[in-house]
Amino acid sequence: MSLSARRGTTIAPAAAPSESVLAQIGRFDHVTRLPNRLQFIERFESLAQPDRPSMLVLVTLAEAKHYNEILRALGMAFAEDFVRAGAGMLAALLPADAEIFHVSVLSFVTAIPVDDLAQAPALATVIAAAFAGALEVNAIPIKTKVGVGLLPVDVSQGGAESLRAALVAAQDSRRIDSGFTFYDHRSDAAHLRAFRILADLPAALAAADQLTLHYQPRIALQSGQCHAVEALLRWNHPELGPISPAEFVPLAEQTALITPLTDWVMSTALQQNRMFRDAGHDLRVSINASPVNLSEAGFDDVLLHRLEALGLEPEHVELEFTEGTLATNSQRTVQQLTRLRQAGVTVALDDFGSGFSNLSYLARIPADVLKIDQSFVRPLVDASHDDFLLRQIIAMANGLGFRVCAEGIETEYAYGHLRHLGVAEGQGFHMARPMPAGLLQDWLEAR
Repeated sequence: MSLSARRGTTIAPAAAPSESVLAQIGRFDHVTRLPNRLQFIERFESLAQPDRPSMLVLVTLAEAKHYNEILRALGMAFAEDFVRAGAGMLAALLPADAEIFHVSVLSFVTAIPVDDLAQAPALATVIAAAFAGALEVNAIPIKTKVGVGLLPVDVSQGGAESLRAALVAAQDSRRIDSGFTFYDHRSDAAHLRAFRILADLPAALAAADQLTLHYQPRIALQSGQCHAVEALLRWNHPELGPISPAEFVPLAEQTALITPLTDWVMSTALQQNRMFRDAGHDLRVSINASPVNLSEAGFDDVLLHRLEALGLEPEHVELEFTEGTLATNSQRTVQQLTRLRQAGVTVALDDFGSGFSNLSYLARIPADVLKIDQSFVRPLVDASHDDFLLRQIIAMANGLGFRVCAEGIETEYAYGHLRHLGVAEGQGFHMARPMPAGLLQDWLEAR
């Protein structure tokens, strides 16, 4: 029958399931039909055996990123088959009377009796070894990337908290050769701190006294003049105290918070550069951009609009990015960096040499400045230091037309040696430490 013939047809609604049926549906996982997280929490106390200690064994089949890759490449039906195959393998490894709870998309938990709560049960080794190989799903071998977490059953902790702790242990186990580990409160404390940092960051963005920018002068090594400053983010948490950007920025990059955070840095740095210029200081302010920012459509428009609104020229700002930025969304990133350069914004490749440096990128990336990572510079304390790699980086960068900046200059010898090697500019404690905007103005006026 055609669609046009069906238009006048009335379709009777299906009979609604009863409340009791709905309640039962909500107590079992729809993929494996195993009892779910709700049942685990309700029945948690009964998992503790009165005459023998019990151990929770939580198995998570894969990391979310790996599972999403399976889902994208092979489809939802195959991904569900993967989960069912994992549940089947786990069931085959457990005692016949062990009950498995399917507590999240990729995680299963069971409780087994043990003789010693301080010793990992032999079953943990068996499970980790079984999942170390590929799991065959519809004749396709799939790597599981399994994690096995262990936690003694303690009814006073409650089911929900015990489940969370066991999951932390399973996540930690992926970094351990054995493939399984006990819950570690120190590792958990780090997870909880990370969660709190992310939870408190929106309030910090809204507050007037938590986030600040400090500025580290960039010095032209031949003349000794300060022509630019790098804006460095600082967070003074009202309870946790100072939090390093090396801790909270990577966390923000994993969430949508990186966009308002970078927006705050950009807005504040440009406003303070307007203040510096009004006071007679001809400075270029360098702002660090996250790979996430540069992969977002419209980032270039926002920056250029902010400059225009404050009466600043594109030449008054520099944008720093790391090598890994190009791997996030290379085409859009390159397009935005190219447009900003064409508008007059200086673009700098930051921390060069700190990670995997893809040399083939260097001839193609839209950048003006190459900043040598401080790991190459800090060892320069005297003439005995082997500077072979440093010399090659400088020669290569100069040959490709980059202006070279050295980070981490901490000694007079390093300053003079880098100047001799043809480095155009640098920054480091030898010249000046990062300082708030007001102190920077005093520093500039005292020179």
